[in-house]
Amino acid sequence: MMMSTEVSEIKKQHTVLIVDDEDEVRDMLRRILKLSSYRVLEAQNAQEAMEVAVREKPDVITMDIMMPDKDGITLCEEIKANPQTKHIPVVMVTVVGQRQRAMTAGADYFMNKFFTIDELVSVIDKLIADKQTA
Repeated sequence: MMMSTEVSEIKKQHTVLIVDDEDEVRDMLRRILKLSSYRVLEAQNAQEAMEVAVREKPDVITMDIMMPDKDGITLCEEIKANPQTKHIPVVMVTVVGQRQRAMTAGADYFMNKFFTIDELVSVIDKLIADKQTA
């Protein structure tokens, strides 16, 4: 049986990239994920997100659908089309109900912004575990 410190050490090895143009949302997600022992990277727009994803190769990317420079749907399509990033699971997080568009773009999971902390951490844990067993 793993001790909680062992679980924390395992999670610290995993990195989540948060992509959202709203500072408050990125701040909230950063705090949640750091409390859950993840290493966190941030991007406030699609161009920055793609640069960070290619350079850092995060384990999971969470992104908003609605961003000013390029929407999350287009960014997700670009991530999934790029050989360097196509393997990275993407969680689309938004208040707008665009689940079908997100999934068609290649998102691995779609969450409403009114999620619980446990739901977010559980989804990220599952996507990382699935990626490791693939």
